[in-house]
Amino acid sequence: MSETQSITEPKAENSVNGAAGPAQAADASGAQAVKPPFVETLRELGTSWAEVAIGYGRIALEGAARALDRTAVRLGELQGKLKKGEVAAAEGVR
Repeated sequence: MSETQSITEPKAENSVNGAAGPAQAADASGAQAVKPPFVETLRELGTSWAEVAIGYGRIALEGAARALDRTAVRLGELQGKLKKGEVAAAEGVR
C-alpha cells in the first residue's frame, strides 16, 4: 500500500504479478451497476433483522430483570429472618 492510498480504497488485482493495486476506472463502472432499488431492498432487510434482534434482546432483558427481582425479594426475606433470629446457623451451612 502506498502512502497516498486510502485503506478503504478498493483494490484491483494486477495481472502481471498478482499484487493488489488501486482500482481502475473499469471498477468504477461496476459500482454504477448497483441499482437504487437493490440498495433499498438491502436496507429494508437489514432494518427488519435489526428490529427482530432488538425484540429478542428486549425479551431477554425483561426475563433477566424478573429473575433479579425475584432474587432480590428472596434475599430481603432471608435478611429479615436473620434479623429476627428465625434462621438457624446450621441452615446456612447446608
